[in-house]
Amino acid sequence: MKHIGLILFAATALLLASCRHGVQRPIRPGFDPELTKLTKEQVFDRGEEWFAKKKYPKARTYYSYIYENSPNDPLGRRALLRVADTYYAQGDAVNLVEAQYKYRDFINRYPGSDRADYAMLQIAMVSYKQMEKPDRDQQKTREAVDKFNDMIHTFPKSPLRPEAEKRLQDALDRLAKHEHIVARFYMRRRSYFAAIQRLNGLIDSYPNYRERDAVFYDMGTCLAGLGRKAEARLYFERVISEFPKSDYAERARKRLDQIKTT
Repeated sequence: MKHIGLILFAATALLLASCRHGVQRPIRPGFDPELTKLTKEQVFDRGEEWFAKKKYPKARTYYSYIYENSPNDPLGRRALLRVADTYYAQGDAVNLVEAQYKYRDFINRYPGSDRADYAMLQIAMVSYKQMEKPDRDQQKTREAVDKFNDMIHTFPKSPLRPEAEKRLQDALDRLAKHEHIVARFYMRRRSYFAAIQRLNGLIDSYPNYRERDAVFYDMGTCLAGLGRKAEARLYFERVISEFPKSDYAERARKRLDQIKTT
């Protein structure tokens, strides 16, 4: 029994020692030994095939393999971006956070890359994708505005700038729409002073708001409600002159006729 105990002790000690020295290394879960038989270009192409089929976790295994084994190779750098793209494409809240982290990781590792502008645009797009409707909290919309501006200022000559500017205007319109909704909330309660304050802020802060015709019409309505007819007339006339084809133009003409007869 004593000899058996010594044998067991020795075997256990040998096993522990081998684990400490890396003799027995566990195979990484999900690792496909077949990848070692392919060139990195072939592995990347496999990832692209799975990405095209919207099998994003599967595609990610191929991209990750390339990046982990060739982080300084141009294709390895590209693979890291594609890892981020797989998370972004999945689109849910958890994966979007992971996508943003991966895009930032790319910029931190390769700040001089010719794809850094794309990574920065995608960081903004993560916030853009999380924006709430105009009648809800606009924290993510403000984040998107800041990040699109950062991208445009950092890469003013980027070919992606038009896309960033388009998305930026969408986000600004959403913020403006939020202010417009609040102003109309006050209008419905005949709190015209509060409504005018919101509308003035909207006009000053969002000069390219797509519904400025409605804003001017609402401003005229509020001023008329306070008995400030001369000022109201100016805003109704702006609707007619600046937006002659707008639905609000005809409504503005009727309001002007009402002002003239009172």
